[in-house]
Amino acid sequence: MVQQNLFYAFGFAGIGGFMQVLTVVILAYPQFLKSKKGKSFSPALEKVFLAGNIVTQIASGVINTISTWYGPVSLVLPIRVSAQLLFNMILFGLLQIEEFPKDVRVGTYIVVTGAMLLSYVGPTAQANQDAVALMEHTPAVVWTLFLIGLTFSTGYYCVVWLSEKNVSGVIKHPHKFAILLTARVVTGVLSTSVSKLLAVTSGFLFCITLGLFIGISFVISSVAILQATEVDQAMFVPAAACGIQITNTLTGLLIWQDYLVVQTWVGYITVLTQIILGVYLISSIDAYASSADSNFALAQSVKIHYASEFAEKKGKSLSMSLVGGSLDSMLAPIVEDEEEVDNYFEERRRLYSNYPKYSEDFVG
Repeated sequence: MVQQNLFYAFGFAGIGGFMQVLTVVILAYPQFLKSKKGKSFSPALEKVFLAGNIVTQIASGVINTISTWYGPVSLVLPIRVSAQLLFNMILFGLLQIEEFPKDVRVGTYIVVTGAMLLSYVGPTAQANQDAVALMEHTPAVVWTLFLIGLTFSTGYYCVVWLSEKNVSGVIKHPHKFAILLTARVVTGVLSTSVSKLLAVTSGFLFCITLGLFIGISFVISSVAILQATEVDQAMFVPAAACGIQITNTLTGLLIWQDYLVVQTWVGYITVLTQIILGVYLISSIDAYASSADSNFALAQSVKIHYASEFAEKKGKSLSMSLVGGSLDSMLAPIVEDEEEVDNYFEERRRLYSNYPKYSEDFVG
């Protein structure tokens, strides 16, 4: 059993996070140069990029495995994820692949500082912890089987998509983002716990754990290849970070019994909330955005404006109900000739032809 050491755990986790970003950059940057700059690469060079992606994935896998030997997964993974967010912002920003506005930068700093605070308020390292015995508890068995099921079901899609991408060069599945995100979250969490088991198992159990680890690593590798070219990094990375943090916290409680060694529940919950809010700030998702169709609202405003002008021309007032109503009901009291209304509206459309947005919305 490796002696617990949070300095080593955090150090390896930070390096592992950097390496995971590098695996994506190696494929994403050439793709960026091809699509935005018009550059082309020879088939041999394309294979070099893919080989670089595979090598860095292996390196990050080894480093991330080592990090779990020195500290609890509930602390190691948040450090790794925050390092990913930080280096994702730095590398993609320096290479000008993505632009990161102030709210994204501030959100990243909030996540990083929150992850650092977890060691002071969250679970501490548990000495002489029997990992195999913990895995035999009913909550641990159910949760582990759930994560394994999600890993292999989403992994199936990843394998199919890799073949599809080699043939057609593009993936058209409508739920591509959600499936890749689920695969990224569950493999990121499950691989951390399985890595920890590698250091404490032997014999037949070790062979099963190693086989599971290899299968998870293959899915992680597939997701990394697809993620680099098939999804928006600015949205995918924060969403994955949030999902990993929540799933990892549940894993720590259900499998590793972190509830026995949490230093302060108030502080732990507060810092976790800070991290999730930081990730929310980074992402492009806005849960409180208006669900109203702005184009429809604009079209209605233009139509009412035209109708008001028509009513004034007729020397009458447009009927405006407090509870609203259709445009026909508003015009009904003043319309004598429907063709005259159509002609007037057509004239207005031509008059506003210099404002195509208004014309398009009106017609729509």
